[in-house]
Amino acid sequence: AMEFVIQKSDLVRELQTITGVVEKRATIPILANLLLKADKDGLQVGASDMEVTIRGTAKATVIQEGGITLPAAKLHEIARSLPESEVRFKLLDRNIMSISCERTRYKISGQSLSEFPSFPKIDEDTGIRLPGKKLHRMIERVAFAITREDPRYSLNGALFLLENGKLTLVATDGHRLAFVAEELDVAVGDQGPQNVIVPRKALAEVSKLTADLSDEDTVLFGKTDNQIFFIVKDHKLTSSPLEGNFPRYENVMPESCDTSVMIPTEELAQAVRRVSLLANDRYGRVIKVSLSDGKLEFSSTTEMGEAHETLNIEYSGPEINIGFNARYLLDYLNVVGSPVVKLELNPTRKSDDDRKLEAGDKPGQFRPEPDGGVDYRYIVMPMHL
Repeated sequence: AMEFVIQKSDLVRELQTITGVVEKRATIPILANLLLKADKDGLQVGASDMEVTIRGTAKATVIQEGGITLPAAKLHEIARSLPESEVRFKLLDRNIMSISCERTRYKISGQSLSEFPSFPKIDEDTGIRLPGKKLHRMIERVAFAITREDPRYSLNGALFLLENGKLTLVATDGHRLAFVAEELDVAVGDQGPQNVIVPRKALAEVSKLTADLSDEDTVLFGKTDNQIFFIVKDHKLTSSPLEGNFPRYENVMPESCDTSVMIPTEELAQAVRRVSLLANDRYGRVIKVSLSDGKLEFSSTTEMGEAHETLNIEYSGPEINIGFNARYLLDYLNVVGSPVVKLELNPTRKSDDDRKLEAGDKPGQFRPEPDGGVDYRYIVMPMHL
């Protein structure tokens, strides 16, 4: 019967990497399990939620080959609790797995491999190599803007557009849009440009897999039949792309901006954080941003009281007011990674007075400064004040 020995740290690392795909409340009971297979390559671990699958290999000493599926959450908990030592797995009768480590022994019941859905086939020869660290950074810069709950199915993921020499990722929830494009040393080959909508969960898992990659590490990306795949070192992730058309994001991206100001990122984040404490939460903490000669003022007012903070910046021109959702700004400032951000506005005249302008329904656009050779824009619809 199946039997193998693995170091506790290797086991925990592998389970941590894989269990993210398992749904907390799996509709098909077997999907709450992980697939474990011991063979000549070591221990193979896999998980699936029918849309996203992930499988990896951990180094283990295999005494006898075999396979089983075990409850993911419980196995992860047990593995984490064990002492730092060797862990021995041995399959007993009736799909019972014995797990022993030093003076601790567990027996947990699993289900047979045959009930677990098979993994999609991947044609690695058609894959395209992407720089892993850059991919991770690009995902991080758009993932927060993917909508969580939206009936428009195509928004529950990010647009992934790979062309010769360039990768573009776009995410939007209808109120804001994150766009990042970078020139990369990639050739798409015979398949031509790849244009797919990658579900939020799949992107989050790819982000996790690529978190510790170096500049030299690459990720193999491709499409086989109706599945997209990402291969990161020992792990293979597949996902069904989302159906439907991604919104025409070019339409909301301002072609040019009349007014632009430079703001230190950390000071901006602190000001937004502090002023939003007294903002009305009903529509997502609206704060008022007012631009006037030499200063940028943040304020909020509710029944509870009011908050104000002023930053000194370089600006001379008409006074401009715009309302922003504070959380949307903080989401961006947490990942932008540049010392300064550039805020660009296209205000419209409100009255005959040339000194006062309103942002109206024109969005604000944020960019990193310096941009590090990446076209990264974050476009936020204004809120009514």
